[in-house]
Amino acid sequence: MLQPRLEKIDLWRYERVAAYCVGQTLDVACGLRGLSRFISEDRYVGCDLEGGPVRCSAYDLPFRAMSFDTVVLGEVLEHLEMPVAALKEASRVCRRRMIITVPNDYSLVRLSRLLLGRPVEIEKEHILSFNSWNIAKMLRGTGMEMIESFCFPLRLQCLPEIPVRSRFGYWLFVIADRTPGTCKNVMVDG
Repeated sequence: MLQPRLEKIDLWRYERVAAYCVGQTLDVACGLRGLSRFISEDRYVGCDLEGGPVRCSAYDLPFRAMSFDTVVLGEVLEHLEMPVAALKEASRVCRRRMIITVPNDYSLVRLSRLLLGRPVEIEKEHILSFNSWNIAKMLRGTGMEMIESFCFPLRLQCLPEIPVRSRFGYWLFVIADRTPGTCKNVMVDG
């Protein structure tokens, strides 16, 4: 099967995400399944409203509690009206790690658009905006705790991307691990 062509910058994001994935991985809102290029087929499950192998909403994942070692929410929270509900549902099916990526409000792209008087929001379907502080706050009560956050890569429209971490990177990455002792609080399917 031919894989859809993805931009270099998207492949960098998927490669970074894959480096943090452990064990069985669920890719929520998987879209074109770019992450599957970096995780072996036997460890990867993708789900999406429209195009995933498993069709479902981020609010209602059709999996048992603690089914996956890693749950990835890549470029999805900014599209949702109830991101905390999606985080709680992702936490329910997650045993160890959650990886979240969202657009970085302080990226060079957004800052340059602001300076030029252009609309800062590039994607019309983005309804919310996040930073590492409010994602960490939303994770409270889900049984997950942020262990790392960083922005990557440097990008300015019309110039080549630079694959380095920077406060002004294009995406914000948040890595969260299950808080010790919270497994018993997850409601098990019965």
